[in-house]
Amino acid sequence: MHTAGGQNASGQQLLSKSLLEESYSPQAGSKKHGLGWSLSAPDIQPARISHSGVLTNYQTQQDIVPSSGYAVAVLLNSFTPTFEHAYEISSGILQLTEGQEAEVGAAVPTIIDLTLGMITLVYLALGIRGIMRSKKWATKRKHQAAWKYYLRLTPQLIAVIGIGWLFFIVPSLQDNSATIKDAFGLWLAAMIFLTVIFLVACVVTARRIYYRVVLK
Repeated sequence: MHTAGGQNASGQQLLSKSLLEESYSPQAGSKKHGLGWSLSAPDIQPARISHSGVLTNYQTQQDIVPSSGYAVAVLLNSFTPTFEHAYEISSGILQLTEGQEAEVGAAVPTIIDLTLGMITLVYLALGIRGIMRSKKWATKRKHQAAWKYYLRLTPQLIAVIGIGWLFFIVPSLQDNSATIKDAFGLWLAAMIFLTVIFLVACVVTARRIYYRVVLK
């Protein structure tokens, strides 16, 4: 309909051309938006009107090129917060319709995830070291006042409480349909990183408290 002047496949006029043009035109207070449509920036070629949407495990992109009449809709059963895959796929298809070579950008999500994976491994190694040294850490501070000893556990407790709240409290909040599984599907590398931080913090805190009690 949008590429046929407001007519459906049978030729029936559902929307007037003037109404379609109005929906594609910049509205008061925003030069980048029409009526339910986003308008491409001047440097984007070919010029297009777009509408997109995302959920934790889904992503969509619809682009219409008024100058050629081509339209593209991309539906993905995934969403990566570090990269707009649906937009890039749609843009590549539109470039092909213009007789151009589809541009292939850098693998930004892969680079980010690999970097995050390396950070996770480093943190895990340091965390295991901290766990193994818990007794030595507690022995060195066994004569400290209790308040001062437990105050030193604040960094670990912040991680336990903060990430625990994210993992176990947020999904149970009213009107929140997202689950932990959704969060892992949204950004697996980041969630693995947070899980490692949470587990290391829990074990380090528990062992340091245990040795505080045992060594007294």
